[in-house]
Amino acid sequence: MSEKTLFNGFECEIFDFEDTVGYIVFPKTAPNGKMAFKTEYWNAFPELEIELLKRGYHLVHVKNHTRLANRDDCDRKSRFIEYVSKTYDLDCRCILVGMSCGGAQAVNFASYYPRYVACLFIDAPVLNFLDWPGRYNDAKCEGIWEAEFKAAYPGVKRCDIFKLAENPINNVHRLIEEKFQVIMLYGTEDMTVNYYSNGRLLEEAYSENMDLLTIIPRKAQGHHPHGMLQKSNELADIIESKL
Repeated sequence: MSEKTLFNGFECEIFDFEDTVGYIVFPKTAPNGKMAFKTEYWNAFPELEIELLKRGYHLVHVKNHTRLANRDDCDRKSRFIEYVSKTYDLDCRCILVGMSCGGAQAVNFASYYPRYVACLFIDAPVLNFLDWPGRYNDAKCEGIWEAEFKAAYPGVKRCDIFKLAENPINNVHRLIEEKFQVIMLYGTEDMTVNYYSNGRLLEEAYSENMDLLTIIPRKAQGHHPHGMLQKSNELADIIESKL
């Protein structure tokens, strides 16, 4: 199945890929042969992606079976990028755009398949499953743990997360080894994905490699909205400066 539609005014093709659905959006201007990969939450807070499309990037996405970044979804992403890059003659090294759980997807994918990564943009990222969705005494987290985490990671208990290979923070050292540039936004009032239990851990991991990490705090802001909204052009400038 293949279907033509629009993504915020840009031509978009939706097609079957393996047992899920893939998307590719085409720039209106002369293409630069490169891709931005939205790792989760397709079409949520798309201002940055729209700005990258305006600059000639193709935008791609493949639906995940779980937003919790398990290995199966990461492996499918590698095959998807390989397919899209060959089919449309695009550079296979992508800008990974990961918001919230998409940050977990971006970090895990980059650690497993560095050959497909140009840089990472992560926004209020989930990096520590022990905090989200493993946080005790939080009804919403406990509901997600029961409904989603146990399905994505059968048999894994909270006490196992310290050594869980797919816990994103456990994979950050691989990003440093690959010298990937990471741009990280976070809201200082984010009570959903707390920075000090997630992004701050990445900041500490990069403490001796801060030339590879750009941190942008959004003061007096919670988990939403993602992105920089009216300053998406500035954010795109920052990302392109790291390529």
